[in-house]
Amino acid sequence: MRNTLAAFLLMTAAALAQDQPSTSTPTQGNPPQEQQQTQQQVTPASPATTEAPSVTQPPAAQQPETQAPPAQVPAAQAAPVPQQAPTPEPAPENLAKPTQAQPSIAKTNKVELFRGPTLSDVYCSGFITKQDVHASAIVIDDARAPEQVRSAERSYIYLSGRGVEEGREYLLLRHTHDPNHNQSFPGQLGLLSSLGELYEDLGRAKVIAVRKKVGVALVEQGCSEVLPGDMAVPFQERPRPEYKQTNFEQFAVPTGKTKGRVVLAQDLGTLVGNHRIIYLNVGEAQGVKPGDYFRALRDYGSIANNPAESLPFKAPPYDPTQKNPPNFEFRGHAGELPIRAIGEMIVLNTTPNTSTALTTYTPEEIHLGDTIEMIDSTPLPPPAVEATAAALPPTINCSVSRSTIQVGESSIITCNGVAEEGHTLTYSYQASAGQITPRENRATLTPNAPGPITVTATAVDDRNLSAQSTVNLDVQSAPLSPTSTESTGSLTPSMLNELTFKLGSARVDNRAKAELDDDALRLQRDANATLIIEGSANPSENEALALQRAENAKTYLTQSKGIDASRIQTRAAQTKTGAKVVVVMVPAGAPPQQ
Repeated sequence: MRNTLAAFLLMTAAALAQDQPSTSTPTQGNPPQEQQQTQQQVTPASPATTEAPSVTQPPAAQQPETQAPPAQVPAAQAAPVPQQAPTPEPAPENLAKPTQAQPSIAKTNKVELFRGPTLSDVYCSGFITKQDVHASAIVIDDARAPEQVRSAERSYIYLSGRGVEEGREYLLLRHTHDPNHNQSFPGQLGLLSSLGELYEDLGRAKVIAVRKKVGVALVEQGCSEVLPGDMAVPFQERPRPEYKQTNFEQFAVPTGKTKGRVVLAQDLGTLVGNHRIIYLNVGEAQGVKPGDYFRALRDYGSIANNPAESLPFKAPPYDPTQKNPPNFEFRGHAGELPIRAIGEMIVLNTTPNTSTALTTYTPEEIHLGDTIEMIDSTPLPPPAVEATAAALPPTINCSVSRSTIQVGESSIITCNGVAEEGHTLTYSYQASAGQITPRENRATLTPNAPGPITVTATAVDDRNLSAQSTVNLDVQSAPLSPTSTESTGSLTPSMLNELTFKLGSARVDNRAKAELDDDALRLQRDANATLIIEGSANPSENEALALQRAENAKTYLTQSKGIDASRIQTRAAQTKTGAKVVVVMVPAGAPPQQ
């Protein structure tokens, strides 16, 4: 039974082994990526090269992401290690956000072109200074404490200090140091001690309220997580230099300008690539200012004096197949070899004896302790402006619903305006006679007298470019109404209607307006007739009220109905016959009325 069970287990294990994918081992013809990189690093330059290449260096914003192979790695660091997926270092723009920001709609798609470091580069760079940095406030905690004490962008933090004021903005700093006390180059710790203290930029916060002497601040811009004990100092604008054009030469002649060293890197890094923050031991006292450019240099003497970097040169530099291998003593001839340029950087801000710089071009990694030298730079040429076509004014075409109408009728003018893409139109109208009522791209014309009328429509876009179109109408006299005295051949005036008013009031109410509308229509149909409006009052009312009622009726006809004021005569009745107004129509040719 045991033998049967053992045989079954062996068969099962064999089946499982066949199901597992086989792990391919690198062959000699296809070495692993790490070995390929090592081979590329130790490949000597071609002896046919007699002249160092000169490369016009574009600004960092135009740099490709791919980098050239790094400098030769010391033998102690070249041992094979298990290959792991690289963890990309987050750029300053990728700020931590604990909460999802609400989406917003941009008011315009136009953005300002700035060819230089970003605001995150400027305000998340940090600095080294000997000057005392006095905190106006100290970070007490996150608003979500004790569950969460690390604050990121869009988080609320509590500030304590005498300088906390509502509405004020603060820079958040951290006084930091390297707890390991390791040196990346001989004398680094002593050099850093003479330069001052390191301060890390954490972001910018604005106090939105003060409660019980504690400020509640919103982290508006985050560079790194904010912790209790971090500092807050009043916000001050920092210079934001523009990129410039340089001429990168790998084996350039020394410029004789200001020299210094790379003493530290942001986040205590030791190998610096492109678009990274580094700190220099030269500052305002040496004539350095924001916007200056430096190149990083590496001489073989410094490599020879570095115990770690000089280890690879202890290995035999020749191949066993060489019959007469060279006998070259590197340490003795290191000073005779040329100095190499390994990168460039732009200065972001300065203190009296230090500078904070941003690397703009690094064909190979910059090491702490590398020498720097100020270089010349020229402003970038202005960006090419694409030729834009001249702005086109809008076009407009108008039509009329009826080109021939009678007095008292109306006609609708419709316009079709077309503006250049992305622009809007507004319409306006003007008539040579009559009353016109606009409504967007339409207008209604109501004539008050026979004769030709010209309507001009204007379309104006949001750039104040305009176009016009005109339409012509022929207005004819309307046939006389049956109540007109002219139809009966009589020139006797006739009373049209009687308007009643409330006691003590001269206001023309809606019922009176409806009757006056009919009177206006009669005048429009009979262009030669006139009106007499006679006002009256009650015996108990003021005599002036009679004339005021007549004037108010006339005002309605002239202002609301467009009747010419010269065609209307107002008067007060000789006797008080009641709170009313009598409207009388006088045909053309009738004798003057008393």
